[in-house]
Amino acid sequence: MRGWWQGVLVLSAVSVWSTAALGAEVSARLDWTRQVTLSTQVSGTVVAVPAEVGARVNKGAALVRLDQRDFKARLAKARAEVAALSASRKEAARELDRAKNLYERTVLSDHELQLAHIEDVKAQARLQAARAALTQARLDMEHSVVRAPYAALVLRRQAALGQTVVSGLRSVPLITVAEAGRMVARAGVGAEQLARLKLGQRVSVSVDKHR
Repeated sequence: MRGWWQGVLVLSAVSVWSTAALGAEVSARLDWTRQVTLSTQVSGTVVAVPAEVGARVNKGAALVRLDQRDFKARLAKARAEVAALSASRKEAARELDRAKNLYERTVLSDHELQLAHIEDVKAQARLQAARAALTQARLDMEHSVVRAPYAALVLRRQAALGQTVVSGLRSVPLITVAEAGRMVARAGVGAEQLARLKLGQRVSVSVDKHR
């Protein structure tokens, strides 16, 4: 069912489900096909809830935004650490190459060569850890904005400006949306009527003079 109910959010609306096979009209209840309550994996302070209840939003639209300053600072720090450790890793690799050359000329002992190997491995590990931290900082920045998973209607706004969201123990409901442009009519029929129905059979749904 598409189009006729632009912005309608009343789930208790009664529709009529009729079919020639049933030979009768059946009262039905309109419901959402896809409804989800959205949250975030990170903690922070709500600074914007741009979507109003009843608003229709596009896929990817920002619905709730946390204060970005802390996330930007962490991201900048993570980038700086990757840059610094990249330089350290290159220097450790150069030192290892020098140690190998000296070892081949019998100027360096086995122990000293092994120490150069260890320092190179440590430098690689520190760089990998920094890159992982940078990836996490980027993800946290992305998760600081709650976005619509699909074109949707905003049903409820649980988030409020200034609200502190602590997501460490459990998710905090922030906003509830339903898929836009599609609803489902649910109706109950008797066994005799059900026996007349077949998969793929056409059914007419009428709501407020709309079919």
